[in-house]
Amino acid sequence: MAQATTSMSCLQTLKELRVSLVDKLEWHIDSLVDLLIAKEVFSRDDREEVLHEKGPRGKIRKVLDILDCKGEDAARVFVSACSHLKEPAFKIVDQPWDQTTDIQRVIAKHKAVLKRRSESLLYYNTRHGEKIPFSEHYVNLLIVKGHHSLEIKRHEVLSFGQQRISLQQKASEKKLVNPAQLFSSETGKQQQAKRILVTGVAGIGKTILVQKILCDFSNGKEYTSFDFIIHLTFRDLNLISKPVSLRELILRKNGHLAKHLDTITENDTKLLIILDGFDEFKHYRGCDADVFFTELDEEGEVAELFSSIMLGELLPGASVLVTSRPMAVGYIPVRAVDCFVVITGFSTVEIHDYFQRFFQDQEMATRMFSIVVENELMLTLCYIPAFCHIVCSILKDSNCLSTASPRTMTDIYVQYLLALVKSHMKNRVESPNINSGTLEQEHLQNVLLKLGRLAYQKLMNRETLFYSNDDEVMNCAIVSTFLDKTPIQEPGCTEDVYSFTHLTIQEFFAAFYSAMADVPLSETLGSGTEYSTESMSGNLDLFSRFLSGLLSKRNQELLSRNIGFRVQEDKMQSYRMRLVSDTRTSCENGAYILTHLHCVLEQQDDVLIQEIQPQSLRINLSDVTLSIMDHNAVKYFLSGIQMTILELDLTGTNTCAKALKELQPYLLRCEKLWLGENSLDMEAVNVVANVLEVSDTLKQIGLGWTDIGDEELFILTNAIKVKQILSEMWMEGNRISFAGLSILSDLTPCPLSRVVAIWNNVRDDEAERLNSAHRGQTFIVSFTDDSMWEGWTQWVLQRCEVSSSEKLVTFLQKVCDVSLCGLESAWARTFYVSLSQLIRTRIEWCSEEDVQRKLEKFEAILTF
Repeated sequence: MAQATTSMSCLQTLKELRVSLVDKLEWHIDSLVDLLIAKEVFSRDDREEVLHEKGPRGKIRKVLDILDCKGEDAARVFVSACSHLKEPAFKIVDQPWDQTTDIQRVIAKHKAVLKRRSESLLYYNTRHGEKIPFSEHYVNLLIVKGHHSLEIKRHEVLSFGQQRISLQQKASEKKLVNPAQLFSSETGKQQQAKRILVTGVAGIGKTILVQKILCDFSNGKEYTSFDFIIHLTFRDLNLISKPVSLRELILRKNGHLAKHLDTITENDTKLLIILDGFDEFKHYRGCDADVFFTELDEEGEVAELFSSIMLGELLPGASVLVTSRPMAVGYIPVRAVDCFVVITGFSTVEIHDYFQRFFQDQEMATRMFSIVVENELMLTLCYIPAFCHIVCSILKDSNCLSTASPRTMTDIYVQYLLALVKSHMKNRVESPNINSGTLEQEHLQNVLLKLGRLAYQKLMNRETLFYSNDDEVMNCAIVSTFLDKTPIQEPGCTEDVYSFTHLTIQEFFAAFYSAMADVPLSETLGSGTEYSTESMSGNLDLFSRFLSGLLSKRNQELLSRNIGFRVQEDKMQSYRMRLVSDTRTSCENGAYILTHLHCVLEQQDDVLIQEIQPQSLRINLSDVTLSIMDHNAVKYFLSGIQMTILELDLTGTNTCAKALKELQPYLLRCEKLWLGENSLDMEAVNVVANVLEVSDTLKQIGLGWTDIGDEELFILTNAIKVKQILSEMWMEGNRISFAGLSILSDLTPCPLSRVVAIWNNVRDDEAERLNSAHRGQTFIVSFTDDSMWEGWTQWVLQRCEVSSSEKLVTFLQKVCDVSLCGLESAWARTFYVSLSQLIRTRIEWCSEEDVQRKLEKFEAILTF
């Protein structure tokens, strides 16, 4: 520390090293306070303030806060005292527990408990007593070092001012790994990853991955670097409505650890904490908190405890694994995450293997698999394990698909429902009463609508666990197929808590209620007639798709024919008109459109697509990693609208060579194509080059932060020469040098009138050399007062205006880095004023407190 003070004040040193000081000095708090009192730096009142804090880490923070108020002389005395401290002899790190008989017994007991809980695979329609072992279960993981859709944008993209380290994405390598490699050096890191975020779409197998980790650990097969794994689910955490300590949270399901928990947490480097289903946490939006806890017995809100664990304030040595759907990742403190993992689901081979295991009859499995292979969209859905299981269930219970083969996700869930209804009806004793069939159908409709209303109410409140006093629903045989029941010990009694067997099942039934209940859509989707898919928050995307599919003509006919449900025609027409209007508007103003495209896909109506026919076609898909199903929705829509695509924005979508090849027919129709923030390898660059060679329309292309260098630029340059119609290239934040840009000279200023290469390996004087051969500034390698940036700011403002509040927050993370707001150009000042006004307007009508709070932070940054 003494060396660190040579170039800065002691007070500044304490601020810079605050985090590490808390770690290093927590064991010296008493002696430090005594010394500060002896040196007359602290008063007795100061000592009382310190002692009032909970835990040694909290006390150290209070000491540093007080010193910050006392000035440089006090800080100098503190630094001098710290430089003479020695490591305490009583602190034991990584104690060899294998020599402790008591601890070994606790470890063995804990593993036995986890084994009992995890050895059987619990599937969504598993019958009571049926056990499916974990053997031969597939979970594919894609390790990503860096986060494509959040972390890079937050710190790098479209930021103003000083040069930044712009090639972070260059280091984002990908490779398939076995789950056992997650916490090992095999992930490619020099050090073991301590905090891992696992993401994947609904049903992809995140919870199954967690169960496999617990199973392998309890059997002693893997994860031998840990002595204990604590498994918590956000479904359970949702039941907690009062302040709670981490000790209480752990012991709720691990009472056998009560006597040894202090010893376990003292050796937290041997501890793994798994937190499953962050997207199901009803307080997930409030986890970006400024309140931290450091001690096991400190009580706080669950969201605050979670943040403290993630940021290493609480149990700093422990490893942490969190699972979540992508839509909620933005609310996790990602700055603390060491490794980002995407679950990719099944391959075609693994789908086939899954069919073999499910049907346990090779001939039948092969026949059923061939049915699926013939339906491309259904095969695509099967790459998600949950959907694969549902497809198998349909095939097994109905022995074949209905005459209308499933074409969308809603189709599959509807046929799943009908297959189970058919099985339920067949198993009931038939009554001789001639009206028994009608009465039975009416009873079934009533039960399904009640189940749907329950699913809807809980989904809107972000609840996945619930109590219920409706015996008619809870005791119905078919309902028990969709619900899990868990006894929960409450003070003085035991109550049953219910949850849907999978969150997608809850979302389907919520949409089922909105579609089939005798209530107008305005009651479930919004006030008056202003309901729309745009007004729904991101966690309702799947609900929106199910609703669209259920309000399609083919599914309405199917439900009417099999269960007797009939929806009013005006309800279907009202939804259809709104979907057409919303989609057309999004195409014309460039708003985010993916959810609309999925809703259009679910309708499976060519006439509806023709009704959309916008004046201009701008497709904004940015900032979300696109799945295979997403690409299918895009291709379905663009196949139905045969017109020039004014703008296609694939920024930050994890687009690779394979995806580009599938989209190539549509890329050829683009005037503007934005591919920034996707790591484009040579194969992907060659696809882009092919588009440039063939397209008669492509005039502007964005390749910022795609990790391209001179070699890739050479290939693109040769492609541009073929048609010679490309007028603008945006290549910010890459590895391009002066030599690379030089090869474009033959194409400037015609056809290339603008080449933006800021944050590359090119100096201003080198850009001047390139521009000297022609009039004007074709090559731009730094921000200027040029009017081109005014046009760019108008594009940014337009994008902000058409974004939802949640989407706006994501976009603002690109342009509001407080350290980069020092640009003094007139266009920059005007831009920030306009952006501040837009944010203020959004704050005034924003109804969600967490989003409002984030917008207020951005407003403060811009007006600083």
